Amino acid sequence: MSFCQEVKRELGGIAPKKLHCREAAIYGVLLLSRSFPDGETVFKTESKPLATRFAEELAAFGTVAEIRSDLRRLKGEKPIYPVCVTDEGQRALLARHFALGGGLTPAFVERRCCQAAFFREVFLAFGSVTSPVREYHLEINALNPLLAEELLLLAQGVGIRFKVAKRKSSELLYLKESEQIEDFLTFLGATRSVLQLMDIKVMKDVRNKVNRTTNCETANLKKTVSASSSQVQDIQYILGRRGIGWLDEDLRELALLRVENGELSLRELAGRLSVPLSRSGVNHRLRRIAEAAERLRAELGE
Repeated sequence: MSFCQEVKRELGGIAPKKLHCREAAIYGVLLLSRSFPDGETVFKTESKPLATRFAEELAAFGTVAEIRSDLRRLKGEKPIYPVCVTDEGQRALLARHFALGGGLTPAFVERRCCQAAFFREVFLAFGSVTSPVREYHLEINALNPLLAEELLLLAQGVGIRFKVAKRKSSELLYLKESEQIEDFLTFLGATRSVLQLMDIKVMKDVRNKVNRTTNCETANLKKTVSASSSQVQDIQYILGRRGIGWLDEDLRELALLRVENGELSLRELAGRLSVPLSRSGVNHRLRRIAEAAERLRAELGE
């Protein structure tokens, strides 16, 4: 089961208890329906329990809804269940009761509990959320710019900051921040899913931190090895051409120490000298050795 399916399964178990909340829930789905009330199909879903839930909610208002199975999709292992109100008279009654055909009617979403019921049903019918393992993304298909703007403002009233994007002929409300997705799902009542999302987020953050630390350490190690290799080559060149005595006296101990310990960092080299130096002091002397090697190469024409 995908994360989105788990979220919808949890939300599907939350039934509006009060009449005004049931009205808000039904209103949300009817408002965002692509074809209702002119057409008989209210919405389509891959979840038969969701289709049954909405049909039962309509039945509480005296409306008979038929749940069909889209035979064209059965071969794909995920049948589609359209929820339909076939009686034209009942569709007309619902359209009048809920004042469908225009924008959002505030009377159905005045209470906070009704707003939660409204958005819960809208998300169940027209929303989706990506697995947080992949990315943080939640969206709701809001049909047209007018409804998108009105839903945006309604959500802002409860602290959810949706953004709007256009996809083909529809307007989408979407969230990309994990905290906002957590707040929205908490508002809808999906607390178990929110805890799962937060657990995944913590694991991702820890994994990303470990990866960043490892990459940084690897880069530093490569840098150290590269610098050490160049230093060892310069010192071996001097030893082969002139011997250790050719170097200034304060450079000799460090030169021999570097040749014998190519894997040590500058700080570790500093600690092994008979007279300990700072890291910058070791770095300065190694630069002097490199300059000495360059002068010798120029002198010998090599």
